[in-house]
Amino acid sequence: MLSGSIARSLLNVLSWMPTCALSARISSTYILSAVSVADKMAFHHQGRKDLHRFPTELSRHTNHHFAIKSKNRRHSPLWQKLFAGSSSVAAITLLLLLLLPGQTHGRQTPTHSSSLSELPPLTFSPRGLTNTFQISIFEDLHFGENAWEKWGPLQDASSIRVMNSVLDAEPSTNLVVLNGDLITGENTFKENSTTYIDRIVEPMVRRGLTWASTYGNHDSAFNLSREGLFEEEKKWLSSRTGRMVVTTNEEEAGVTNYYLPVYPARCENNNNMNPKVVQRRGAARQQPWYYRWTFLKNLVNINNNINTNLYPNQKQTASDGDDCDTPALILWFFDSRGGTKYQQRHPKTGQLLSEPNWVHQSVVDWFKSTSASIATKAGGGFGADGKGRRIIIPSIGFVHIPTNASLALQQGGQQGGGVDAHRQPGINDDQPLSQQGQGWCANDGESAAGEGCDYGEQDVPFMEAIASVPGMMALFSGHDHGNTWCYRWDGKVPSVQQKDEGEGEGEGNGHGHGRGIDLCFGQHTGYGGYGSWIRGSRQIIVDQEGLEEFAIRTHIRLENGEVVGAVTLNATYGQDRYPATPNDKTHLADPALQEF
Repeated sequence: MLSGSIARSLLNVLSWMPTCALSARISSTYILSAVSVADKMAFHHQGRKDLHRFPTELSRHTNHHFAIKSKNRRHSPLWQKLFAGSSSVAAITLLLLLLLPGQTHGRQTPTHSSSLSELPPLTFSPRGLTNTFQISIFEDLHFGENAWEKWGPLQDASSIRVMNSVLDAEPSTNLVVLNGDLITGENTFKENSTTYIDRIVEPMVRRGLTWASTYGNHDSAFNLSREGLFEEEKKWLSSRTGRMVVTTNEEEAGVTNYYLPVYPARCENNNNMNPKVVQRRGAARQQPWYYRWTFLKNLVNINNNINTNLYPNQKQTASDGDDCDTPALILWFFDSRGGTKYQQRHPKTGQLLSEPNWVHQSVVDWFKSTSASIATKAGGGFGADGKGRRIIIPSIGFVHIPTNASLALQQGGQQGGGVDAHRQPGINDDQPLSQQGQGWCANDGESAAGEGCDYGEQDVPFMEAIASVPGMMALFSGHDHGNTWCYRWDGKVPSVQQKDEGEGEGEGNGHGHGRGIDLCFGQHTGYGGYGSWIRGSRQIIVDQEGLEEFAIRTHIRLENGEVVGAVTLNATYGQDRYPATPNDKTHLADPALQEF
């Protein structure tokens, strides 16, 4: 028979259809996800001739709670018998398609503006006795270097191998973060510079995973624009990358400034969290096919109620009345810009024009106002939880170029010791690290001597913001390939110039309990870019139940499958001792890579 879970999957797909019209030729991926009761939708890239190169693999699970044995079928109601058999899925799909008005019967591809592109909200996943959310960070991939030579494509293929190896070893990944320098833009041609994103996302598409990006300094070049990269990336349905800050000068703030809420595990099927879904439902009620669709949906709900009574152990999800409007965790993404301007040169010298390499003031203002608005909506006043405590939503940030606070910690630390191999385990070879604002000159991108300018405190507003906004637990950066450590920052903003006491300093409260903020590097993932440090990916694991303590577990998964640098970013991090991280190297000329 057609189980309740299969019906729900089919109706979830149909609920994402455009409200005005739908091509009769629906992608086989979506129908297959309904037939196989997929718990994750596999997302196809639209409008590409080379789509066959990226076959989509669906995770399949059997829902035993809804299984009706053949010996009981003779006692089933008539309508259940009518829906019995696997072929009924295709029949119902065809029936509903015929019911929809305004459809066309040509070989159409869904448009990029289709509501199919609206992804369900992120949620924690139940695993054993706890609910967790896991992030795999891939950074500094540097695709597209010297495509005209043998070693260029070999680098990209090796980077894909690293990504596949990591995701195979970390099957609990909920979200992939591409934390900057996806492409080495200065090595690309204008005609195909953005299409490297199609290869980069292949490992996620194969696994039905979604991802979110920040762009780095190498993602802006004479032949590569952030705007073009964003447009190409958003052609993939599984991209969660957003753009929430647009200034009068569209290039001024960068592109990848946005946030993603992560909701409690019990809210995984509650579409009331998604404002776009709510808005679309209102418009759908005005369509003539809505009532026919609702009738069939209610018919399936009757079946669900029957099965719930028969199988009381079935997992329950949040109802409309549950508190699923407030996220349990917020992920912030910031664009640190940098690189050079797209298709622009100095009118006199012909030199490339540099982009500022720090988080823009408009983004800082947006971050502060938006975080305050979210806190207010969640009841973020003192005593809001009924116990005299303030409700604070924990958050994690991602930005490609690190701040000057990381440099200050590396050079001396708050206790004068710098990075300790056992208290801040990780590689620390990039000394001094390259921070936001480093080497940038307002005078056409270079100093009078033709060299970079000294650091000018351009990232101070951003440091003050992340130090003063309650809830920020950690900020993860890339950029410096030879650094992989995490350091506890007390929130006091370092300054080149002497300032009066208190001036230029954040509150130093981190998440609001005096713990501070962890400033972390990931692991160089790509075989492009400088350095031969072993490739890998930083993993972030957040336990929903552990958020009261604002704790994060993190480790680095290497390309060879090993785990290094496993730490818990809790109240005692920086005091606890951990094993030192080995400083291993891998090279493109290694026999294993040549065989690959």
